Amino acid sequence: MSDDLRNDPERGTVEPVSEDSFLDPAHLEERRHEFTRFFEACLREGRDDDLAAAARDLSPGDLSEIVRPLSVDDTARVIQLLPMELAADVLSEINNRSFNALLALLDIEAIADLVEEMPSDEATDLLGELEEQQALEIMAAMEEEERGEVAELLQYSPDTAGGLMAKEFVAVRDDATCRQAVDALRVVEAEDEDELEQLHFIYVTDAEERLVGRLPLVKMLLEPWSTPVVEIMESDPHYVGLELDQEMVAQFVRDHDLVTLPVVDPQHRLVGVISADDVLDVMEEEANEDFSRLAGTSAEELGETSPMLIARARLPWLLAALAGQVGCVLMMRHFEAAIATTVALTFFIPAIMAMGGNTGIQTSSVVVRGLATSEVDVYHMGRYLLREFGTALMTGGLIAVCIFVISGLVVGDLDLAIVLSVSMLAVILIAALIGTSIPLVLHRIGVDPAIATGPFITTTNDITAILIYLGLASLMLG
Repeated sequence: MSDDLRNDPERGTVEPVSEDSFLDPAHLEERRHEFTRFFEACLREGRDDDLAAAARDLSPGDLSEIVRPLSVDDTARVIQLLPMELAADVLSEINNRSFNALLALLDIEAIADLVEEMPSDEATDLLGELEEQQALEIMAAMEEEERGEVAELLQYSPDTAGGLMAKEFVAVRDDATCRQAVDALRVVEAEDEDELEQLHFIYVTDAEERLVGRLPLVKMLLEPWSTPVVEIMESDPHYVGLELDQEMVAQFVRDHDLVTLPVVDPQHRLVGVISADDVLDVMEEEANEDFSRLAGTSAEELGETSPMLIARARLPWLLAALAGQVGCVLMMRHFEAAIATTVALTFFIPAIMAMGGNTGIQTSSVVVRGLATSEVDVYHMGRYLLREFGTALMTGGLIAVCIFVISGLVVGDLDLAIVLSVSMLAVILIAALIGTSIPLVLHRIGVDPAIATGPFITTTNDITAILIYLGLASLMLG
């Protein structure tokens, strides 16, 4: 792209990219927005050459974020203008909506070529999100080797180690020498130089292809070529089985500071490798899922543009919350006589419910996060309940004193002030115990604790708060 085009404000302008082909991390969001606007201008005016030139200067990661705000059709147009290898890298980073648009714009052969350029795990993820017939048509057009790898990976659930692993790894027999290991790397370089850049270890297997060790590349290069790999390899490397849940895989990699993690079948044969970037994707996915459940929404909402689909995802949670609030109404109706006798009771119902809900959300959020990061041990449930009870006792006591003073000034009824302060303390204590215990119990029985938070715990605490507050009022105020 020529300099005059870069600096023409009427036609869109972007500054040159750094020599390392990535955007300045200090102004990343601003720079990506500039490129998005430039791409929009080029697409609008038909300046495909300028767009393609600018895109080739960008890294796949930056480019995938730049095209994210574009429409599906515009994203597909951008991908069509990219070199095959870059297009495959970008495609593996964006959601499958753009890939579905490509199905209507490209023939099956072209799509198969794009998929073949991807790492096997990313190609599997992409094809796994398509309709079965579409995936079969694309796989039929792929080369036999790539098709076999993808077909094998599709057998495993996408949220297990088998669905997460890639088939791109290098392994040598335990009777090989360092020279033979280097020769194996040269074969990889001849086939795909990018794949070689991702390698950190050569794995060592026995005659039955069972994993027996791993060989760091740097360590191998410092040894004489005639040295047997079995003499310098790291024996008994970390590994996981095919069926291990991806969340447990991510935790295992984090706990042991691993860069790559081999995957073995029930016979202990090496079948694939999980890399650190895959684990980062899993951690982000799990965090998004848990955060969405905390709020009673769906993790897919950010990538969705249809209000109808978003509303459909949120509605069940809102209906559940409505059912809980109906319970509150019925509870208040039960205490109608007490409310009619002391109308001032109703003034403080919102405060009582809000403090219970907020306390429950605070404690449950801490516990859910602790379970996700393994900072909370479910086998020591009593310890966390006691800690949260002590914390709630201190915070609830202070808030109870505050509400006693405030209600005394506002209403001037000492008996009502006592009911309010005692109710507030009790509500906060019980909300803290509910917010702590429910996620721990759910985790113990194998249910995702994130579903216990948000609308569920808030509604539970609302009903509990009404019951405690109006129940005490009926007893203490007659």
